[in-house]
Amino acid sequence: MLLCGTSLLAQEAPGEPARPGEGEIPGSEAVERVSEAAEGLPVKARFRDGFVLSSRDDRFELRFRLLAQNDAKLFTPTDQQPARSGMYIPRFRVYFEGQLTDPFQYELSIQRSVEGAFDVLDANVNVRFAKEFQVRFGRGLVPYSYDWYDHLEQYFIAPERGLFPLNFGLARQSGIMAWGDVLDDRVRYAVGGFAGQIAGLADVNNSRDAVGYVNVRPFWQSSALPALKGVFFGGSIGLGTQAQPAELLPLRTSIQSSENDEAANAASSIFLDFDERVVASGARRQGALHAGWYVGGLSLEAEGYLGQFGSTRTDTQVSALIPISGFNVAAGYFLTGETVLGRGPVDPVRPFTARGGTGPGAFEPFARYSQLNVSEKVFSNGFADPEKWTNNAYVTDVGVNWYWNRYIKWTFDWQHSAFGSPVLINEEKGKFANSLDLFWLRCQVYY
Repeated sequence: MLLCGTSLLAQEAPGEPARPGEGEIPGSEAVERVSEAAEGLPVKARFRDGFVLSSRDDRFELRFRLLAQNDAKLFTPTDQQPARSGMYIPRFRVYFEGQLTDPFQYELSIQRSVEGAFDVLDANVNVRFAKEFQVRFGRGLVPYSYDWYDHLEQYFIAPERGLFPLNFGLARQSGIMAWGDVLDDRVRYAVGGFAGQIAGLADVNNSRDAVGYVNVRPFWQSSALPALKGVFFGGSIGLGTQAQPAELLPLRTSIQSSENDEAANAASSIFLDFDERVVASGARRQGALHAGWYVGGLSLEAEGYLGQFGSTRTDTQVSALIPISGFNVAAGYFLTGETVLGRGPVDPVRPFTARGGTGPGAFEPFARYSQLNVSEKVFSNGFADPEKWTNNAYVTDVGVNWYWNRYIKWTFDWQHSAFGSPVLINEEKGKFANSLDLFWLRCQVYY
C-alpha cells in the first residue's frame, strides 16, 4: 500500500484556521503518559498530532510531526512532453516546533525536494506579546492569498491550489511580520516585509516585498446566528520590485510554479512557457479578495486575483508590465456527518480501522473551477510564442476526499484543463491540444 499527509504551531500559527474547541477534539484519542521510571524528571510525553515532549509546567515544548504525500498520475493524452504518467512524491516533510517559555514559539521544518535533497522549508521564531499582537521573524508562509495563508496543503479541498496562487503565489519567504487576532477573534491581520525572491531558499533580490492580509469572520461570536458563524471574507496585497533579474518559470496546471526542474516538469502539464531570453524584472503588484462559508458539512471558498508583473527580454531590451487575472471557486461536503468551521484536521464520526466493526471513514466529494488570464502583451512583446502556448487556462477539478482517520487521507481527482488556444504538448511529434485530462490519486499521512 502507498505510504500516505505541515503545520505551523498547532493552535496559534498564522497559517492555520481557528477551529472549535481549540484543544481536544471530540472522538480523538489523545494520550498522555508519564513513565514511572522518569517520575522525578520534569518531562511529559504525549501522542497527538505528532509526538510531544514538554516540561511539567508546559512552558517548554518540542513537537515532532511528519507529512508524506504520494501521487499516482495518469495524463491523457498519454504522449505529453514533459508531463509523464507515473508515481510522484510531492511532499515529504519533517517538523520540529514548540515553545521556549510562554512568549517564544519556534518552527523548523525540512522538506525533501523532488530530486531527493533535503532543504529548509520553514525556519522562524514567533514572539507572542499577546494574542492580538505577535511578531514572526524568519522563513515561513507569506500572508498573501487566502489559498496560501489560511490553511496548509494537507487541508485543501482539492489536491492543490488554484491556477493563480499555484503560479503566482508568494509561497514561503524570509522576512518579518506582525500579526494577530483581534475583536474577539473576528479579525485576523498580518503585515510584513519579505525577501521577494521568486523561488529557492537564497535571497537573491536586493529589494523587499510589502505584504498585507486581513480575514474577517463577522459572526464568529454570534449565538443568535449559529449558521453564519463560519462566514468569512477579506483580502490581501503584495507590492514589490524584482531588482535582480530572475528566470521566468513556466505556468502549470497541477504543481506550483516554483518547483522548476526536470522531475517537477514531468508531474504537470505546461500551458505557457516563456522565451529563455525573458526574465522577471521591475515592479510586481498583486491583490486578492476572498470570501466563503463553512457550515455543517459544507466548505465553500472563493478568491479573485489581479496582478501586474514586470518582464524584460534581454536581447531586445523590451520591458513591460504584464497584467494577469484569475479566480477560483471550490466546494466540498461531508456525506458522513462531520461538521466544519474551517479547513483543519478531520475526525471521522466512524473511522475506518480495517478491523471488525470498522466504520466507513469520512467522505467529502468536492468540485473546483479555476481560471487564469494573461494579457496579450505576453505575446505582442515577444515574451512567449503564441503559436505554441496559450494565455488563457480554465481548470475544473471533480473528486472525493476519503479520510480513514485523523491522520490518513486519500484523494481521487479528475482534472480537466481547457485552453483559449491550442498548446504544444509534444514537440517531437508536433502535437497540440485544446484540452487535457489528469486522473490523480493521492495518499497522505500527516501526523
